[in-house]
Amino acid sequence: MPKSHPQRRELAHIVASRLRELRARRNLTQDQVARAVGCHESAVSRWESGSRLPPCTDVLALARLYEVSCDELLGRREQPVMSNSALVDQALLDRLASARDVAEFDRMVEAASEHAAWFPLEEGSMIVPVADAMKRARDVADRFPDSRFRDRLFRPGR
Repeated sequence: MPKSHPQRRELAHIVASRLRELRARRNLTQDQVARAVGCHESAVSRWESGSRLPPCTDVLALARLYEVSCDELLGRREQPVMSNSALVDQALLDRLASARDVAEFDRMVEAASEHAAWFPLEEGSMIVPVADAMKRARDVADRFPDSRFRDRLFRPGR
């Protein structure tokens, strides 16, 4: 990697760390990753050492393999959302769809009363890790400690 590209080296370091972490979580060998992605094991080794960055097609294949977004794979903590989009709790919808009758469906909805099956996202929304969201909300709420709505920034709907 050319020495004149410190940002590229930093990105390679971030990607290498993420790839090692994701592979370890899945208990995969570098050879298994290489076969799944369709490359040589030495390529995976170079990516995980930070000496090379994977090409875009392999980034897509790695994200698919590890079930993460390309943003997450590349170490980006914030993900902008498209306008007119919604966050969907597919696991909740799947559980609700498995209800055998109306009574079971109603019990499941009541048990999940503090959750939303979907949530509309406004333009300018970002998907961030929970800890970052809590810190951002806390920082804003701390500006108005006497507000009766201060805690709503931490637990909407309560």
